Amino acid sequence: MKAEQRHKLKQNDFALRVAKATEVLAANRDRIVIGIVAVVAVVLIASAYQWWSGRTSAKAESLLAIAMQTYDSPIVPAPTVPGATQQGGTFPTEQARNEAALAAFQQVIDQYPSTQAGTAARYHHAASLAAMGKYAEAEKGFQSTIDAAGNDLYTVAAKMGQAETLIAAGQFDKGLPILESLAADRDGMLPVDGVLMELARGYQKAGKTAEAKTTFKRIVDEFPDSLFVPQARTELTKLG
Repeated sequence: MKAEQRHKLKQNDFALRVAKATEVLAANRDRIVIGIVAVVAVVLIASAYQWWSGRTSAKAESLLAIAMQTYDSPIVPAPTVPGATQQGGTFPTEQARNEAALAAFQQVIDQYPSTQAGTAARYHHAASLAAMGKYAEAEKGFQSTIDAAGNDLYTVAAKMGQAETLIAAGQFDKGLPILESLAADRDGMLPVDGVLMELARGYQKAGKTAEAKTTFKRIVDEFPDSLFVPQARTELTKLG
């Protein structure tokens, strides 16, 4: 059906609906007034919810920003001068920073679990656990992020993190298929060349040399302008 014909049909349908609505209004004025009052009440409730939801999101995002600031805080060695204190906004070790970040992200998750900030906090909480070598907890955290995120960037990012965590833990049979699936999604949110690079490295760690070579070669052949090409060439040379 041509676009012009569809447009005319929509116009006719709209005209019929308007005429019908006019007849209903004339025959049911009293009941419609009550209905309008009810609709207004619903609109007011919806508006109040949106206002409350907006305030909740703002608070959640503010708390997440504080957690992210902790996550990105610089590492400064503890002062050795007697009586001196740690410089504000810094941590003496990466371990101390990760522990503080974990607590901060957990606060967002606990207080605002259903918000986008809560989903982001889940992801970064899992990433912090992975950085600390707590792979089992991190893998569960990434899965929690996937379950909460729906279909957005955090879903695929969490899948990537989950795969890398499983591979780091030596669970190649679980981690590699996730990366293979992400690499096969040409229309996905993650850059395929970057996923292929992680997949090739995963194959290397798993001792699958042939698969690693094939994957590195794919990066060189299919993504000649990729920033990963020099690294892929270097690895191909090493593998011979």
